Amino acid sequence: MRYSLCIEPVFAQVDICERIAKAKECGADAVEFWSGEDKDLEKIAKICEREQMPVAAMSVRNSWDVRLNSDRNAVLRELSFTADMGEILGCRTFIGLAGDVNTHRDNQKALLIENLKAAAELMEKRSCLLVVEALNSRKDHKGYYLDSSYDAFEIVRCVNSPYVKVLYDCYHMQVMEGNITENIRQNLEWIGHFHCAGIPGRNEPQSGELYYPKIIESIRETAYQGYFGLEYWPTYHHETSVKDTLAWLKTGL
Repeated sequence: MRYSLCIEPVFAQVDICERIAKAKECGADAVEFWSGEDKDLEKIAKICEREQMPVAAMSVRNSWDVRLNSDRNAVLRELSFTADMGEILGCRTFIGLAGDVNTHRDNQKALLIENLKAAAELMEKRSCLLVVEALNSRKDHKGYYLDSSYDAFEIVRCVNSPYVKVLYDCYHMQVMEGNITENIRQNLEWIGHFHCAGIPGRNEPQSGELYYPKIIESIRETAYQGYFGLEYWPTYHHETSVKDTLAWLKTGL
């Protein structure tokens, strides 16, 4: 298993570029981050090359404003800009979000599927992967439409493209539905990326109710080739926290 570290919520005392080397020192195999438009991508690319740290994933540009079930032209425009940014970084996995619930859920779902079909064509041309993230609507993202992995998998199956998959965030899905290991096993062909954090609190994974080493063991038994991403907020010294977390994920101790 390869582990990526989201460097937005960790190492907050240093510049985003310095966090790349820290992630490597702590044992991560790659980094990921949220927005790319507010960063010096050329500088990050040079540092990643120097440190031999790939960028595993990044968010679609303006992902909180232009959702995947927004106007199709706007969605494709943001995806195209994101693919351009990805070219600079050598990153080919992009995280997209659905919109909030409106009064026409069925229409919302149909629009999301049609937009994703158009996005799949663009992603194929750019040799990229779009991963659609399901979030919890109970605690962190009230009103968010795509708050079920069952719905997320159904949607990407309707799109039926290897260039559009689900970002399976174990934290969000444990908050919403549980049954994590079985849902992963049954739907792994439609998962393009993972995130994890401790539940509750969204802190160190080892501080919560999920035994992630067992989840990772079940993924290892499959043909999954992507990253298992750490996206959490440390509760103690960040470098020590990340080292402890990676050691626990790898050994279960």
